[in-house]
Amino acid sequence: MTREISPEKFSKIVQSTDVKILAITNHNAFDLEQFNQMEVKLDGAAQIWPGIELDVIDNEKRSHLIVIVSPEKRSEFSEIVNQVTEGISADEFTISLEQTVDLFNKLEPLYVAHYLGKKPDMSEASIDKLLSLGVNPKRVIKEATNSISAGIFIAHGHTSIYGSDVQYWDKYTDEVVNLPELRLSVDSFEHFCLLLEKNVSAIDTAIDRKHSEVLNLQPFEDDTKVKIRVFNDINIIFGPKGTGKTKILEAIAKYYSYRGIKASVFESAPDKLADRFDIKGKNIEEVIDLKGVDCCKEEISRIRNSQESDITSLYQYREFFNSVNKNKNAKKMKIKDLPTLLSDNSDSKFNEYTAAHRKVQDMMDFLRTNSPVDEVTTVEERNELIANLNSLSSKLKNASWDIFASWQSAKLTDSASQCFRSEIARKTGERSKPSDTGFKTFATNRLNIWRDAKKITDNINKEIQDQIENVGALGTDKGLLKCATSFKFQNGDIHDSKYLSMRSVRKIDQKDFVRVMNTIKDKATSNDVFDSVTELNSIVDIDKISSLSDLLLFWRRFTLLEEEYFPSNGERSMLNLHSELAENKEIYLLDEPERSLGNQYINDVIIPLINDKAIQGKIVFISTHDANVAVRTLPYNSIYRCHDKDGYGTYTGNPFSNSLVCLQNKDKALDWKQISMTTLEGGQNAFGERGKIYGNN
Repeated sequence: MTREISPEKFSKIVQSTDVKILAITNHNAFDLEQFNQMEVKLDGAAQIWPGIELDVIDNEKRSHLIVIVSPEKRSEFSEIVNQVTEGISADEFTISLEQTVDLFNKLEPLYVAHYLGKKPDMSEASIDKLLSLGVNPKRVIKEATNSISAGIFIAHGHTSIYGSDVQYWDKYTDEVVNLPELRLSVDSFEHFCLLLEKNVSAIDTAIDRKHSEVLNLQPFEDDTKVKIRVFNDINIIFGPKGTGKTKILEAIAKYYSYRGIKASVFESAPDKLADRFDIKGKNIEEVIDLKGVDCCKEEISRIRNSQESDITSLYQYREFFNSVNKNKNAKKMKIKDLPTLLSDNSDSKFNEYTAAHRKVQDMMDFLRTNSPVDEVTTVEERNELIANLNSLSSKLKNASWDIFASWQSAKLTDSASQCFRSEIARKTGERSKPSDTGFKTFATNRLNIWRDAKKITDNINKEIQDQIENVGALGTDKGLLKCATSFKFQNGDIHDSKYLSMRSVRKIDQKDFVRVMNTIKDKATSNDVFDSVTELNSIVDIDKISSLSDLLLFWRRFTLLEEEYFPSNGERSMLNLHSELAENKEIYLLDEPERSLGNQYINDVIIPLINDKAIQGKIVFISTHDANVAVRTLPYNSIYRCHDKDGYGTYTGNPFSNSLVCLQNKDKALDWKQISMTTLEGGQNAFGERGKIYGNN
């Protein structure tokens, strides 16, 4: 059967969830041996309490009543169950209310009755009868089908919970996400019962386990001081308008800021969303990723400075062969007849070597300072790797110097040869033999221009990946809003006004640059290519285009389902709050976060986020008028600000003890529930949600 499970599988499934307390309540049966085995397998990972689900007959009506006892009384509980069910199958067994109380009440159990909608449910008359039999009323709980039903029951004064009736253990991990959360830590069955009875000492003990500190604040212009206890959890500030709640938040922010902790008051304003996500692109440089794209800075510079390389004319050869060398000294000057030694790519080859040397050096620095590398390697491995890189670095450095020396030597020799030619020709009238035809230099120059222009145009047409950032959920119906940024190089065909320039370069000059560069590429072997180079240099803003990054355009917008979306003011407020809570901070100070937000969004999105911060041990302060926020978050600390005939007052308390005590006069106390329902907007309806904590009235 799907309900049956081995202790081993039971332990494995439970430990894969966040469930920390379970009651084993089989139908009309309790197996002590199985219970003990489950407890051993759990090994303290969660508490399990012994129990049974009984078929109770009262006034000829059958209903289910769960009886749960302390694990300390498991043996006595097992004996009673075995005695009363002996010889009767689980499907046939029934018991009266009177007999149930007579048998089990001495064990001081919890009685959990199926209630309205939870079939088979126990009638109100039967529950009243159960109470009349001497049962502790604080230990009688009405089990609802879900959190909404439990909330309604509690709002009408009933103690209620809801839980999981396991039908299929293989699906248990999916079901537990909907289970209630205990906001106060529970040590044992006995401790849980004390919390049900609103035992002040038990509540204080549970609350004191949370880290807290006392803040002495002076939030107002006068000398009034406010002393509050702050928990690493949810702290609610509520009260009528004009009682200084925002001032208290600002004083808290100042208190922590002085101590070097990032803290600022968040106010939900629709217009802040665009600033938060920089829709206008003021800091757009920080998000762009040009991996795989070469910005061609050197290529642009070379083309702008390019000139024609002349071919040696036949006239120079004719002059050389027709001249008669009569000067003896000129004959001795062999240097004048040397061929050109300088290679066309000497400078680029030197640059390649120096760039490689620099990258190897960077890698060595990275290896010396990177923690993950330290964690996955030994000192010997790192030293060996660095030694090899150091050797490679030395070889690259020496080779680059050799190339540099050869390059400069050839350059110097060619220069000297040319000087001698010029001087001999000037003084003797004798023509020197041309060093080469010049065609190689001419052709190489034209090919280099074509190669540079092609590289530039190829990179202009490369696609740049969009940058996507999650903004926040617009509720379960609409989905996740994102902030998308598209980047393109101006390729001459982009006329869409949505794309803005990242640089202070006019779009017309960007387009002219691309147009002329394409012409240079196409005419690299034509006679008039340098007319295009001249045209390139005559562009008005050409000095502002030194790299392809100066041609970048961007379009930044909000998207929903990959389509551009314009969130409403209410949605902007929602997303601002969602973004604030998505930040990883130690302290969150929220001033009326419910403004412009719907109750469904608060319940479904915001409250779970706030509760998650509490679970992480963050300090959350919320000034609010909304009962959904003030009540459904079940704050460890409620700070109530009010104004009466005695002036302004500050009270602190929590929903667990249901009291608010005046800071100025400890003898003055208020009912937390009554004040909350009176003060908070949305009042009584929200209080039903306290069914998500066991036993809260």
